[in-house]
Amino acid sequence: MHWLLSELQKLGGYYQCPESPEGKLLGPLVGYAGKYDDNGTKKQFVGKVYYNFAKGEQNPKFRQTCAYQLRQAVVDTFAQVDYVIGLPMGGIMLAVELGNQLSCDTVFAEKQVISLATDTAREQSRLVIQRHNLEPQSRVVLVEDVCNNFSTTIEAIQLVESLGCDVAGIACAINRSPEDHFHALNYTWPVASVVHKYTPEWKQDDPEVAADIAAGNVVWKPKNEWARLAQAMEAAQRG
Repeated sequence: MHWLLSELQKLGGYYQCPESPEGKLLGPLVGYAGKYDDNGTKKQFVGKVYYNFAKGEQNPKFRQTCAYQLRQAVVDTFAQVDYVIGLPMGGIMLAVELGNQLSCDTVFAEKQVISLATDTAREQSRLVIQRHNLEPQSRVVLVEDVCNNFSTTIEAIQLVESLGCDVAGIACAINRSPEDHFHALNYTWPVASVVHKYTPEWKQDDPEVAADIAAGNVVWKPKNEWARLAQAMEAAQRG
């Protein structure tokens, strides 16, 4: 196991659903932030692994070591970096450490609420950069903790470009997508990471997970029910 995942596990931030030799799940599935459309209804993807990076970023040694290794990946991938931009919320603390390692300025993007939640609709927000300034024609790297569906990446790229800057690419601690690049808007951006580990996800009606979904063997908000996930792994280890 990669050191980052091993340390994250020690800090209580790595979940791997235990399975029997026959492939039966001995713990719950987990819901991911990424969603897909199912006949007009947005549903979460599910999987068997969860990286709770928030558990690691609280630890200064873990955070600094992660940023040090990410720095090397960024230097190897991008020719020039003028700013690192931490995307809310997972990329902010990592961006600070990475900016220190690269000796470049750090900027935070924030979510600005544009429509409050109602009984029939969720809160609506947009990304903004208000706390800091970006010099036009600068090259920036977007920073996330864990990358997979790149759900806010397009919005962040468009925001940076609207400010007259170029996005060199994306940096993250863990890239769990199958690719080491992000393709959208007829362009491709490289993704630099400390760990690139493809972590499969499934739609809820996929035969791989459908029976467990029907049985309610899933934790939809892993960070809120981390004790249940930890207990499942501990029980499996005890046999």
